[in-house]
Order: sequence, then structure tokens, then C-alpha cells
Amino acid sequence: MTCPVSHTDRAGLAALTAAGRTYDPALPPWHHSQPHHELAADVRWWVGMPLAFGLFGRLALDQVAYREVAAAVDATGRFKENFTNRGVRSYLWGPLMLFGDDADRTATATRLKDLHGQVRGKGRGAFAGERYSALNPALWKWVGTSSMLVFYTGYVTTYADRLDDEQREVVYRTILWMSDFELPSDAAAIPATVTEMREYYETVAATELADNPFLRWANQSFDALPVLTLVGPRWLHRAITPLWRAAMPVLTRPARVLAEVAAHPRMRELLGVRLTPGRRVEAKVYLALLRRARRVLPSVLLLDPLAQNRKRYEKLRAAYAAPQLTSFAPPAEQSGQHGQLASEARPAQPVG
Repeated sequence: MTCPVSHTDRAGLAALTAAGRTYDPALPPWHHSQPHHELAADVRWWVGMPLAFGLFGRLALDQVAYREVAAAVDATGRFKENFTNRGVRSYLWGPLMLFGDDADRTATATRLKDLHGQVRGKGRGAFAGERYSALNPALWKWVGTSSMLVFYTGYVTTYADRLDDEQREVVYRTILWMSDFELPSDAAAIPATVTEMREYYETVAATELADNPFLRWANQSFDALPVLTLVGPRWLHRAITPLWRAAMPVLTRPARVLAEVAAHPRMRELLGVRLTPGRRVEAKVYLALLRRARRVLPSVLLLDPLAQNRKRYEKLRAAYAAPQLTSFAPPAEQSGQHGQLASEARPAQPVG
């Protein structure tokens, strides 16, 4: 993957050092030469894990607490057609942009921007008169930041006791690196550091996030997801509906509890959430199970197929590169070197 220019130019990406290493913004955070590269690699594969999106995706409700965003998604009507279908389609953009090759990543990002350009107009119903445009830099920045925070907040909540401030910065920087999906406008730029992100979120929470009918409806819909109809015949959808409805309260509870614990206080206020000691203990149980699953299950069961494909490709690439020489130049002159050949040097580890 290549680093977006907007990421490298930001003053907020100050150099971090660890074990004598200095962060190089021209290289991926998971490159072996970077400080905390093992942490960055773990964060990278966390982002590629559907379970992370499933368990913490409910945090994205803060997007529709922003009235103009709520007006836009309410007007399109696709959430109300089938909430599950809409969520799955949103998810499926991610692996292509995060783990596809450079051509696919660029094409996917361009297409997604073009499609969002069609989302503009005036709200209806409870949002009558509310003008919206998905390419409004302020909205783009909010939705982009919120989408990143689904993964950032999920990771730092799961591993809260193991991360200091510098490591949290690595987590954020890694997700930011992967999410090179911005408009050519400074007003739309995602905050570059954890500090900037927190300041920005607090400002939006205080000035923009508010109760609205779509937010209430979406919150309730997470607990009663309709049958996915993007795949399979209609008769199958009808056949599994009773079992699906019976299973939803059980299957969606972990995501609800984790979102309540991890959400910003303003969102808990808007959604009427009151954290109890029991809820906190329940969340700790889910987090412990999640950490254990990541330790013991093979990546093929945890990662999205495109992420798994990328991980396997990079392992194979490293294996092919390992025995290669770094130079095809003729042997150096034997002037006190006792026959040491420049071509015997082994290559540095390839970029991950």
C-alpha cells in the first residue's frame, strides 16, 4: 500500500520513537523498521476482521445523531428497505479499499465518492427543509472520522489495559494510514492524531449531535435486524425468518452491550443508556472471549477473505524474496576484505 500524501504532510504526525526507532511517515506503520510495528500489524488485521465490525459497528450510530447525515440517509430510504442489507453493503466497501491491490483500492474509492455525489437534496418528513449533501466537507469529515473510530474505539476498548498513550497513537495512525479516503479539502481532512480527534469529537458532540427520529429508529433496528436478502432465494428468506427473529435478541446483545460501554457519553445520553455494574461485567466477559478468540483461532476463520488473501500473499512474497541477493554487481576488489563479496549481503525484510 502507498501512503496518501495528505497523511505525510500533516504536522500532527510527529515522530515517535521506540527502541531507538523513529517513525517514518513514508512507510506503513507495520513495516519492520517502524516503532511498535508489531502492534500496528495486529491493528491492521483487526481492521480486516468482520467480527470487529460486527461487535463495534453500532458505535456508528453517532453518524446519524448529526442531523444533516440523518436527513440524507432517511431520504434515500435504503436503511428502511432492509437495515441488514444496507449494513452489509456498507461493510463490503471496506475490504476492497483496505486490502485490495492499488488499482482496486483507487477504483473503489473513486466509485464510492462518485456515488456519494448523488446524495444531495432536501430532507422529508421530520427532516423537511433540511438541506444535505454527502460531499459537504463537514459531513464527510464527520462520517469518515466516525467510521475510523468504530475500529479504533473497538481495539482500544478490547486491549485497554495493555496500551499506553504512545501505543494508542500507533493504533490510530495505523487505521488512518489504511483509510486514505478523503476529499481534496482541508475542511474534510480526518484528524491526524488522537488528541486532534478527541478535540474534534468533543466539539461535534457539543454542537451537532442531537436526538432525532431516525437515530431512535436506527437504534431500535439494531436489536431487530431483518433477514439478509442479498443472497439466496425468496423461499429461503421466508423459511428462516422465524428462527432469525428468535435468534436476533441473543446474537445482537454483545454488540449492544459493548457499544453502550464504549460509546461517547453524549451518545449514551441521547440513547438513554445507563451503565450498571452488571453491564460493565458483562462487557468484560465479551471482551475476554474476543481476545481469546483472536489468540486461538486461525486467521482463516477470523479475517475477511480479502484480508486473509493479503496476509497469505505477503507471507509468500517474503518467502520468495528471502533467498535473493541485494546486488548483481561483480565481486568487490579484495583489498583487505579477504574475499568478502558485496553480493553475499542478504536483503532487508520487504515492506509488509
